[in-house]
Amino acid sequence: MSDAPSNPAHWLTRFSLHRRITVLVLFLTILVVGFIAALGIPLELFPRGFEAKSLSVFIPWQNAPSQEVLEKITLPLEEELSTVRGLAGINTFTSIGRVNAQIRFKQGANMDVAYREVRDRVERARLHFPDDVDRTYVFKHDASGIPVAVIGLAIDPALTDYYHLIQQEVLRPLSRVEGVAKVDVDGLEEKEIIIEVDRNRAEANGLNLYELAEDLGSDNFTLASGNVRDAGRKFLLRSVATYASLEQIENRPITPHIRLKDIARIRYVEPEKRYSVRVNSRPAVAAIVFKEGEANTVEVSRNIDRALD
Repeated sequence: MSDAPSNPAHWLTRFSLHRRITVLVLFLTILVVGFIAALGIPLELFPRGFEAKSLSVFIPWQNAPSQEVLEKITLPLEEELSTVRGLAGINTFTSIGRVNAQIRFKQGANMDVAYREVRDRVERARLHFPDDVDRTYVFKHDASGIPVAVIGLAIDPALTDYYHLIQQEVLRPLSRVEGVAKVDVDGLEEKEIIIEVDRNRAEANGLNLYELAEDLGSDNFTLASGNVRDAGRKFLLRSVATYASLEQIENRPITPHIRLKDIARIRYVEPEKRYSVRVNSRPAVAAIVFKEGEANTVEVSRNIDRALD
């Protein structure tokens, strides 16, 4: 019997039975504090202050074969990065025209210091790179760079020009949603005017392809032309030379007897894509939505849902 009062469970039971009002007040206090915390604490994709212990390095080398990229970029880069403090491991991926390196650090590493050291090592490695490697990229993994929504927009094949429709009716309204920082898009390319000149026809008519390209490039322009003052008012002048239709380009005179359509094929089409975006086996566009750094993830998601509706 002497051990009973020292038992925590026994003591808690006696306290709860003899101090019922006190226990009720404590219980209600916990409920109120929990309710306020649930409403007031913003929900994030990751806890605030979270830092991924890794960095990424990306180095492009245009059109270089993978073996050359490995020998002249990847190996010198690995040698320099291996001297960074707190390093846990390096994974490099070499392909045609590029190198990607994933650098992992030990727990407790200061990522600001690590970022500066990695940039320093990349600059050292650049001394051994070919002269035409002019850009290097070092990325920190930041939770704010993770999209809060990826929206797939399946495209009706009957639509011939959906670029402006998606820009005006989908992307711009999404970018104006409260808490949204930016909206990126994949699979949406603005159409371009492609002029394919038949070389044999051009040479047969005594035309120089370089001079022809220079003339066509100078046709379409917008230029500030100064100002004019009249009755105390100042008017800004602008010179505009643009084509209003594809037919105008086709009928552009090259010589007094030759028009552009006589020696070239003119098309208004999307540029060639090296990727594909699909939704439910149909061609699509992907809208990628990023939130502002201090915005509530749940609230931004609800605002996006309302905007889509």
